[in-house]
Amino acid sequence: MSAGGQHSDPGATYMRALRRDHAGLSRVLREIDTQAERLTKAPDDAGPLLAEAMRYLLRYHHAFHHPREDRLFARIRERDPELDATLADLSDEHEVGEAEAERLACDLEAATVKQLRGRSGRRLAERVNEYVRHTRAHMRHEEAVFYARAESALDAEDWRYIIGSDHGPQDPLADLAEMGNSYPRLASSLGLPVTHLGLLDPVEPLSEEMEEQMLALTDLYGGLLHDALDLGRGNLDRLLAVRGPGALVSAVGEITRANLEFAGRCLLSPPRWAINTGAALIVASLKPYLEPRQPQD
Repeated sequence: MSAGGQHSDPGATYMRALRRDHAGLSRVLREIDTQAERLTKAPDDAGPLLAEAMRYLLRYHHAFHHPREDRLFARIRERDPELDATLADLSDEHEVGEAEAERLACDLEAATVKQLRGRSGRRLAERVNEYVRHTRAHMRHEEAVFYARAESALDAEDWRYIIGSDHGPQDPLADLAEMGNSYPRLASSLGLPVTHLGLLDPVEPLSEEMEEQMLALTDLYGGLLHDALDLGRGNLDRLLAVRGPGALVSAVGEITRANLEFAGRCLLSPPRWAINTGAALIVASLKPYLEPRQPQD
């Protein structure tokens, strides 16, 4: 890959776009989770919004974002055979997730308000929550296993092939007008017009390095919030399953372990983000001095 300014590395730019997609997806998943909690209480509002959110995921993330990842998976599997089985599993998860999102969209669109207020609504809400949990776990697996290794495993020829095969659109969350026109309920619920970073349009544009770190921070705290909701549900389920003193002791032990693990993530994740951000900004500030100077005429 060529040396140069911020935009000279196509691999880094491509990966930055995928990470930006993940930050936007995390934001939408948090909204989906919130609306699932309202489904039986406010079905006339939450039901159509959830159906629209599922259509957004199907029309962009499943239709364009995941194929972009699959092309990366295929190329990395050629370069790094150790990741073959893991990347094959991630591609399979794309297909499973798309099928479930389609079923959820159809079921939400077909359900009446009366059905959503009752048992059907509770079952749908549980399925939506399960879809969100699996999707977030899938994203974390991608970030940990393959996003971190993609840029080092692939060379310039790989990136030319991957980028040259990409003819799809970018995330509608980056286009406020398109988002409002195509997904008005979701856009309104997300509080648009704002950027996908969750910030009002700044007077001065953020540098790519700072934008990427802000995306990481948005995803970090959104993920912790989502994990807190999952933790609360899990703790309640364990307590409701108690049928005797022995089961109570076991449930308390499991709850304590889960709570301590979550507390550890809350304590360690923000400092790790701060360290990574500081390092990224220092490297960015040194770039002009490290790049080869162009000979002057």
